[in-house]
Amino acid sequence: MLRLIVLAAAAFAYVTAETLPVGLLPEISSDMSVSESSVGLLLTFYAYGVALMTMPLITFVRRWPRRTVVVVTVAALAVSQLVSAIAVGYPMLVAARMICAATHGVFWAVVAPVAASLAAPGQRGKAIATVYAGTSLALVAGNPLSAAVGQWLGWRMAATSIGVISALIALTLFLVLPVMNVAEPAKREKVRTLDRSLVMICAATFLAVLGHFIAYTYFSLLVDRGLGSMGATLTLMLLVYGLCGVAGIWIVGKTFDRWPRRSTIGALSVVTASLLALWVAVHSAPGSLAVLAVLAIGLWGLAFTTVPVCLQSSVLETPRADPDKASAVYVVAFQVAIASGALVGGVIIDLSSIAVVALTAALLVAAALVTVVSSHSAFPSHRRRERVNAS
Repeated sequence: MLRLIVLAAAAFAYVTAETLPVGLLPEISSDMSVSESSVGLLLTFYAYGVALMTMPLITFVRRWPRRTVVVVTVAALAVSQLVSAIAVGYPMLVAARMICAATHGVFWAVVAPVAASLAAPGQRGKAIATVYAGTSLALVAGNPLSAAVGQWLGWRMAATSIGVISALIALTLFLVLPVMNVAEPAKREKVRTLDRSLVMICAATFLAVLGHFIAYTYFSLLVDRGLGSMGATLTLMLLVYGLCGVAGIWIVGKTFDRWPRRSTIGALSVVTASLLALWVAVHSAPGSLAVLAVLAIGLWGLAFTTVPVCLQSSVLETPRADPDKASAVYVVAFQVAIASGALVGGVIIDLSSIAVVALTAALLVAAALVTVVSSHSAFPSHRRRERVNAS
């Protein structure tokens, strides 16, 4: 369990670092003498950087022991944050974040197989959920804490803090993880079945994550229209979303290993229903359906936080000789969807309204749900026999 907790801490650090500019946008903008929109582009550059660099780098490290891969990626995160803290201009800050972006995809491609290999038989889903709990805690605690430190001591101190913590996590990972040499890949079999399964999983991932981020990027506007206020209410709703997400991770850790297909379908169904309910709330007069809006936000956080666990676990269940590479393809689909979500959401707001954003998001997640329901080979009702991926 200690090993999984340290991996969860690494996930916590990665998500907190990735989203650091969100909570400190004005501070970075003022210090760097660039517009706030330029600071916002740091997330877009980051996501597309991950998408472009993940596949070449996962191929480069495919024969490395997995402990080495995990330690190097988390160490690179530490370097990225420390270089960001001393950046003397916007281009240097972008370059520093690209260090993290380059290793981000590799980390997320291997962390699930590593967690699965550390788990007892029949507990792989629970192990992956434990690691992904770090991402939920980053939303609940990491982002608010980094924003508070940045506003109090400056954004550079916030970046430095994440860098130092990441360095300590990298050292701890080196000490607690086994070497985990990668076994020679078996002969490729059932390539067509495999490719179809992986394509279906990635299609569902892209649709679900695109729909989510079309709406989540403009969370503040949804809260404003749904509840009729922002400020402290926005902070409270972010907390509600994050805490419900932690509960969702606990639930999927209990259910996925027994009912993988039902868990995935259930999660996407609840996300779709919650976004439709949010659409109804924001389509009405501001604040008139506040209770419905709060309920929808809570269910949204509860369900969507489990979606990456279900989809990532499904990737590991495909009959593939190289789980790291399959995970890398999944990560690319995930990151392209994140980057595209913000752009598409912005276009919809410019052309229509925030209500249409919520409706579009719900329809895209519903399309992901249809993809899962229609693909029994990619999303089986029972787990396939577990394979040993590392020693």
